Parts: sequence; structure tokens; C-alpha cells
Amino acid sequence: MGSFNSDIRLRHSFRVALAIFLFGLLIALPLRAQSTADAVAAYDSADFDRALELFNAIAADESMSRDETMTAFHYLGRIFAARRMEEEALGAIRSLLELEPPVVSLDPDFEPPPLIHAYYEARKEQGGYGVNTYDGQIRTIAVIDFTNGSFGPNASDYEPLSRGLAATMINQLGSATNLRVVERERLQWLLSELDLQQDAGRVNQATAVRMGELLGAQSVLIGSFIVNGKDMMLSTRMVSVETGELLTGEQVEGKVDKVFGLLRELSQKTAEAINATLEEDSSEGGDDFGSLDAMMSYSEALELLEQGDYRAAHAKFLEALDHDPEYDVAERRAHSLIGMLE
Repeated sequence: MGSFNSDIRLRHSFRVALAIFLFGLLIALPLRAQSTADAVAAYDSADFDRALELFNAIAADESMSRDETMTAFHYLGRIFAARRMEEEALGAIRSLLELEPPVVSLDPDFEPPPLIHAYYEARKEQGGYGVNTYDGQIRTIAVIDFTNGSFGPNASDYEPLSRGLAATMINQLGSATNLRVVERERLQWLLSELDLQQDAGRVNQATAVRMGELLGAQSVLIGSFIVNGKDMMLSTRMVSVETGELLTGEQVEGKVDKVFGLLRELSQKTAEAINATLEEDSSEGGDDFGSLDAMMSYSEALELLEQGDYRAAHAKFLEALDHDPEYDVAERRAHSLIGMLE
């Protein structure tokens, strides 16, 4: 009889312990989710001290899921970047990459430049400068900043377009099938990293090919533009990284105030020449989208980013949005700099 009662008590104790454990899980899961949500909310409200405290706790908690831990390191990198703590930002990104898979890919349209630079540095430590395509069948190209060939007394006024035209073409070609386009920011980082910049910001063909080789690209696209009064001509040539030979050349002409449409046409021709297909519905590129003023403001913002003047760059991105409220990439870039304005 005593043994029977002991067995009953044992089963009862087990059920109670199990109930307590399950109840603990039910309580812990919402708390964990809430802690991550609270940390993100603190970051979004620029309460970086609170966000730092919460994300550090999440990153150190071994009971957290992989996704939660990756989110914590990502945001820690953003916080350190906003505080100009470069080594700490790099350390956070290293920790983030150590948790792969899934593969981490940071987009310069959504991240501040110091964090993107830390990401490129961490990737270089992992395996050099090469771009990961994750698919051997995908072709990789690098688009170099355009050269201003305009003439006349106002020719230099259009110099900022060198950056904006390349950046916009990268976004347009990025929608193509079976094509990997190297981010402009990665190219600029590599130029600075290896001190390859030449001729007041221009990159010659030999340097472009060298960059493409380091990045693992099969070809580089070298563009130029000419503004003559109200008219504009855009041209590109694609060069093989392996042989240095010219693979294809394209050219479009039209009114300068239709710069986005011209660039879209050029991107379409370029994609067709290498058997790639652009998405039909793409922002930044239709004939009715954008204006020269919007492109100029966006281009000037990119120049200010490279100079590290984040407040002025933010203002220029907003100026581009004023010229065209549908300029999505300008809006994303402006938002990415919020943390750098503190």
C-alpha cells in the first residue's frame, strides 16, 4: 500500500513539474518575442542606450533562437556604427556572419555606410574581395561610375551625375534574371581599400578590369554621358575581365529631362546584349518617372555620403524626394542615415 501511494505521489509530482515547465515555456516565448520587439522599438526611437542594453542581453542569451541572435548582432552593428565605434561594429558583423546560414546580405540602400564598410571588411576576412553569388550559373558584372564628357560653360555642373547614373543603372540591372550586379558601395570601398582611385575620381579601363578580377566579376561596364543643352547621350561598353576585350557597346540619346527613361532604355539594351531580362515593373526608370533635378539631388547626396557628411547627404536625399515623391531609393537612403544624425 505504501509503495502504491508513493507511486501516485511520484506521478503527481511529475505532472506538476511538467505543468510548471510548460507554463514557463508559454510565459518565456512571449517575453522573448517582446524583448526583441522592445529592443527594435528602442532603436527606432533613437534610444540607443536602451537598445544597446536589450540587444546585448539577447545576444548573450543562449536560449534565444538563431534568428533572434542574428537580429541582435545586426542591430548592435547599426548602433555601434551610429556611435562611430568602428571596431565594435566590425565585431558585431563578424559575430553575425558566424551564425550563417542563412546567408547574410546587407543592402547599402538600407544600411549606413560605416556598417556596410564593416560588412565588406568582415567578408574580406572570410575569403577575400570576391562577391558571393551562391550560384555558379549567375553572371556577375560591375558597373563603374560614368565619365562626364559634357562640354560648354556648364559642363562641370553635371559632374555629380557620374555617381547617380551608375547607382541607378545598378538598381535597374539588379532586377535582371541570372545576373549579379556588384553594389556601387562595394566598388568605392575597394577603390579606397586598395588606393586605386585615379584622375580626379575617374577609373580607367585597366583599373576597372583589375577591380572586376578582385571581385570575381566576369565583366565590367564602363559608362559615359554627354549633356549638350537640353540633349543627352548615354553610352556604355562592357569589357571582359578575363581578356580585356570589348564584349558589347550600347548608346541612347534623348532629352536630358528624361534621364531616368534614357537610363532605363540603356539598361534594357545592356541586359538584352548579355541574354538577361529586366523586370517589367521597376521603379526608377519609366518614361514618366523622375526628373533631372531629382537625379541631380540624389547624385549630390551620394557624393556627400562618400565625404562622410551624413547630415548633408540626408538633406539631399530628402530634396530628391521633394522633386519626386515616388523616388523610393532616395527615401530608403534617407531613412538609413537616421541613426548617423545623432
